[in-house]
Amino acid sequence: MNIKYRSHYFEDADAKASFERYAKAIHNLDFSQWKSRGLWDENYTAFSAFISGECIASICVYPLDMIIGGIKKKGAQLLTVGTLPGYRSKGIQREIWQRAKAWIDKKYDFTFLFTDDSAAGFYEKLGLKRQNEYYETIKHPLLDMDRIPPVTKLNMDIDNDFGLVSRLSKERSMVSERIGFNNHNLLMFMILYQYRNQCYYLNNFDCLVIVEEAESRIRIHDIVTKRMPRFTDIELFLSYFEKDEIDFLFCADILGIPQSEKKKEEDSILLVNREF
Repeated sequence: MNIKYRSHYFEDADAKASFERYAKAIHNLDFSQWKSRGLWDENYTAFSAFISGECIASICVYPLDMIIGGIKKKGAQLLTVGTLPGYRSKGIQREIWQRAKAWIDKKYDFTFLFTDDSAAGFYEKLGLKRQNEYYETIKHPLLDMDRIPPVTKLNMDIDNDFGLVSRLSKERSMVSERIGFNNHNLLMFMILYQYRNQCYYLNNFDCLVIVEEAESRIRIHDIVTKRMPRFTDIELFLSYFEKDEIDFLFCADILGIPQSEKKKEEDSILLVNREF
């Protein structure tokens, strides 16, 4: 098996197209919206294995600005990780990781990856460590619906809405001093794909709130704004969904939520190169 390992190759149109076929095959991931908006940038770096010109395994590295405990850090998130089924258990992903890690260690303070339980053991063998994640949840009484401030649910197919979100993403402050992340193009990727139907604009605060509605609760994934609001600024908005349980899936130290219960995140596993 003649394997060619490559990185920093996206200027090669054929290799980039092969990577996109790999991403579609293994993650059902279509980059077309991200590309058409001009958001695929040179910092999205692939470390990949090729056989006969076809990408068969990859780890992508994307840098983020981070704050951990009030200290600025250079972080790197690992994305689009995987190996096509016919090439697994052959040491290919281990070799890719060693090459990526040597590059990452020279440039970044912190590296992390989100995965599921079926793959976590493999990355632990490579030296990554599980980091337990917790989120805060509160019970909050519904407030007077007649007092809810103007709220707009955004549509990412409308250029003005997309432009509004893009501006807020570029101007945003960190959501937390305890643990915060920022990468404009990566956030816009998440908004175009995972969060596209969960974006609400609070006109009074020039603020984007990403809200997932579950059966009995709402889950706040992110707040994107130039100046982080306090909980008292947005609690009327939260009554808009008519649910009295609220999960905050980010560190809410700046938001200043009332007394809360901590729960362990069970939907995904966070793996890190060092604990925080």
